[in-house]
Amino acid sequence: MEPLEPAPPTGRPQLITNLGILTFINTGFFVLVYGMGVLGMAGVQSMPRDEFDSIVQPQLDRYFSGPQMEDALLMMDVVYQHGFALMGILFLRTLLRLAGALGMWRGRMWGFYLYAFAQLAGIFAPHLILPWKFLGLGGPLVAVAMTALYGTQRRFLS
Repeated sequence: MEPLEPAPPTGRPQLITNLGILTFINTGFFVLVYGMGVLGMAGVQSMPRDEFDSIVQPQLDRYFSGPQMEDALLMMDVVYQHGFALMGILFLRTLLRLAGALGMWRGRMWGFYLYAFAQLAGIFAPHLILPWKFLGLGGPLVAVAMTALYGTQRRFLS
């Protein structure tokens, strides 16, 4: 009598479940944040520049000085001129990440490809608007790590 082979695992792999829960929490939060950001930036871009500056400058003076103030002023200029487009890019990237995670949650390989595209392109897409000096290290590292972790589960996707 031959020994019985273990039955192949059924259902969703535990790592996809765990990563999916983290991704759904993260993307759910940021869909709200960036969605509100798109609406807020539409309002910002409709106000005269001097009114925007009169609202923002006292806050900048309170929290920044020296080289930090230069970066803050640069960021406020970007926000005023291109904030709507920037929030739109971030919102779209987040929606694509969510759709990709849902695809993987349902066991679909296209979900991984969509998620990986959104994560990796999402590192660079905001810099179509933002100066490269604002490219951080933590966000891109987390994006690559999450993509790599999901990538280890591709064999379970069809």
